[in-house]
Order: sequence, then structure tokens, then C-alpha cells
Amino acid sequence: MLLSESFQNDPWVILIMLANYALLLTIFFLQRKYGRKNHRYDERYYHVNNRNKARSWDAMLVIMLIAWPIVIIFDGISFSFFLLTIIYVLHNVTLLIVTAYYSNKNEEN
Repeated sequence: MLLSESFQNDPWVILIMLANYALLLTIFFLQRKYGRKNHRYDERYYHVNNRNKARSWDAMLVIMLIAWPIVIIFDGISFSFFLLTIIYVLHNVTLLIVTAYYSNKNEEN
């Protein structure tokens, strides 16, 4: 079967995760609402936030490259390896798309 044994024994864990995501989404929208009301999102906020996101993506790339051989050593070429590979490919594809988009946008201005 496709589902893991631990999930089959405790399927309610997915409900807890979904409730957690709903809570986080609610907190996100409330925080945005009150932040806009108090004018917390100025130009400086967006500049600092964009730089932070860029650096976290750079760090994530390094973390994935370090995790790759660790997964192979301890788990072998299995689902974990392929999942990490897919995440790595998606990371780079999104980076490529965003880079192309903003490069094209800057050329138009």
C-alpha cells in the first residue's frame, strides 16, 4: 500500500496538521490586516523582507545540497532521495522563473 504504516495507525495526525495550517493562515491574515491598518508595510519593510527571503533561499540551497548525501548514506536511494531531488529541482525551477520574470520586468522599465 502507498500509505506508511504509522499513518495507517494514526490517520488523525493529518487532521491536526490541517488544523494547524488553518490556524497559521488565520494568524497570517489577521497580522496583515492589523499591519496595514497601522501602516507597518512601508518601502523599507519590503526592501528588508525581500533581502531576507533571498538570503533564506540561498541558505536553503546549501542545506539541500548538504542533506542530499546524508539521505543517500543513511536511507539509500529511496523515496526520501527522490523527494529531496524533486524539491531541489522545483527550487531551481522557481528561481529560474522568478529571475527571468524580474529580468524581463527591469528591461521594460
